[in-house]
Amino acid sequence: MRRIGETIDATTAFIGAAVAGITLFLPVAFTAPTPMTDQRISGLMNSGARGAALAVIIAVTVSVLITTTTRPVNGWATALAGAAGQLINHFAGRHASSADVLTTENYIDSVCGAVLLGALGAVVLRRPLPAAAFAVGSVAFFVFDDLAELLDTDADPSAVLETPPRWLIGVTVALLLLSTLRNWSQLEEQKTPRMAIALPVTPILAGMVLAPVVLAGTEWLGRQFSKMPDEGHPVEIGITVAAILVAATAAAMLLPGRDGIAVYLAVSLITAVDAVGYAVRPGWVVCVLIALTALGVAVGARLPSTAIAILLVAGISVFALVTSTEANRVGSATISAVIALTAGYCCGTARPHYGPSGVLAIAVLYLPSVTSVLPNKVEDHVPVQDATPGWAALAIVIGCAVGLATLLRLRPRTKKLEKRQPESESVADI
Repeated sequence: MRRIGETIDATTAFIGAAVAGITLFLPVAFTAPTPMTDQRISGLMNSGARGAALAVIIAVTVSVLITTTTRPVNGWATALAGAAGQLINHFAGRHASSADVLTTENYIDSVCGAVLLGALGAVVLRRPLPAAAFAVGSVAFFVFDDLAELLDTDADPSAVLETPPRWLIGVTVALLLLSTLRNWSQLEEQKTPRMAIALPVTPILAGMVLAPVVLAGTEWLGRQFSKMPDEGHPVEIGITVAAILVAATAAAMLLPGRDGIAVYLAVSLITAVDAVGYAVRPGWVVCVLIALTALGVAVGARLPSTAIAILLVAGISVFALVTSTEANRVGSATISAVIALTAGYCCGTARPHYGPSGVLAIAVLYLPSVTSVLPNKVEDHVPVQDATPGWAALAIVIGCAVGLATLLRLRPRTKKLEKRQPESESVADI
């Protein structure tokens, strides 16, 4: 029975994390009652990035608060409330009186998704199987193009996509309700005494440092390209890259122990993947890529290596330098498989000891990156290969590699640290 219960919770963790990830990665949208102008579309996309930045702070805060409790049901119930609020928001959005309301709907969706992600991560990252499922579901947005084809959500080109679809949110609500009832009487075993004030705030501070800097830097860089689209803006790109690396370093150093590894890997991974781009592939491929992601998590958990993880991410950046996903089907399939394996391996390798640190690293994946705001070069209405995103991604990866080496040197692994329980390692209080 216990194994069945673990399987149920793992399934819930996977679906819930996938819904939260899609919610934060893509702006919510519905069939607009009035035509969507370029200004409204731009506002909706901007609200997506800003909503993701807000979601990072909310998710980590919720995770910290849930982690301080001794009843797992508190986390499951909070996640259920977040998913239920999101479902209500999607039903309400279908009856929006104006397309301008979509921006507000998107912020509400981001908040609900953040609550779902933070609460779910707080309870499942303490258990191996649900934690692995949560990690795989969290990075599922990397293959959202495939999911869009599979769900046929873009069948009507005149309608703006509803992401994620209501039926998928409904499934999440049902699974969360089941897991909440299953864990209703469970108590978390306490192997070490808790501190009188067990509210570690450094993960929250780390999120408040990293998310605003990434958002401000990418929006500023995007505005520079909008003002002078024909310029390369190398100085502006360099400034943005430097600001993101400084913010990532500050966030990583704020986290307890070696948990900052996850932040460095997340920042470098999303930048490299954005540099490659998201190619459209057949819908059935999503199952293969999710399986490869799960394989990567298993290998990373069994054979963790920070050096291998950052080298794999660097390889993705090099690919973005020399070619693109539009070059040929073989190249697209190969890099998609590498991205899936790398994302999973990074999750398995990082394994933060403190739950909110893991939630922060996952949430960082949904932030905009310096490469995501770089425009595509077009000649004669045909996209051409541009090495700028690849160089920017490689600069981020090299900076993160230096930060990782510094972090590992400043905080060597000790036997005392390895023997601690996750809760005892949460002494990040100020």
